Amino acid sequence: MIEATSKRIRVDDVELHVLTEGSGPPILVPTGCGIEFYRRTFSRRLLDAHTFVYVEMRGTGASTGSPEGATYATLADDLDAAREKLGIDRAVVMGHSNHGGIALEFGLRHREHAAAVVSVASVPDFSRAMSVGIARWEAEASAPRKELLARNQAELGALDTSTMDPDELTLRRYLALHPLVWNDPALDAGALWGGVPKGFALYMQSVIRPEAERWSLVPSLGEMACPVLALCGRYDYVCPVELWAEAIDAVPRGVLDIFERSGHNPQYEESARFDAVLLAFLRALA
Repeated sequence: MIEATSKRIRVDDVELHVLTEGSGPPILVPTGCGIEFYRRTFSRRLLDAHTFVYVEMRGTGASTGSPEGATYATLADDLDAAREKLGIDRAVVMGHSNHGGIALEFGLRHREHAAAVVSVASVPDFSRAMSVGIARWEAEASAPRKELLARNQAELGALDTSTMDPDELTLRRYLALHPLVWNDPALDAGALWGGVPKGFALYMQSVIRPEAERWSLVPSLGEMACPVLALCGRYDYVCPVELWAEAIDAVPRGVLDIFERSGHNPQYEESARFDAVLLAFLRALA
């Protein structure tokens, strides 16, 4: 049994909660949507080879402060400050979904401390993600999958949300998007969250939604000095693979690997192959 250790690190005017588990070289994993989902979706086998260092962004989970006014760039600066306080010289940063934006910003803004960036089910251009993903969904999704999405949205709309905790409502809204996120329509995704992430609603409102309208790192990808591994699910309609497919050649040391039986979480839906690809990439760094 690999025991997890927990601490808080002072960064400017906030304390960032850090949970560490595993053995071997560290991987920094930023999260603003709770740690438990990642502990349940990333394979425990990875902990035999690497130490996962989960850093909760300001105002989320057990971290103090507020995410209001934060951007992927400023959160990357927070992550680098945590790296320094943890005594890590050069770090692999792995970001899933919106946190992939933080990981890429880290690679650009703190290149002397970036050993590599791993972008999991993320994109280099969030300003186009939803429009590109929905266009492909409309063109290729089956009638049963579209019916499931419509049914989920109707059930969500029928809920009395007047007294519901904002974090719970945000999680329910996300779970209702299941057919856009998971390749397996029958999977019980709710069980993977292990509860409602604290600060989820404000993080969604203050960071994810604003950055989804404006954030793109495509013009700067040629300046990325460290290796970048993009791991994308073919049936991810919220962070569509097309955006990495058309941009990966701009990254001097970029590699794209597509998971043909996955949606937004290839680390879970194709865990064995995900582990093999990730570990091979990390071994090559050494």
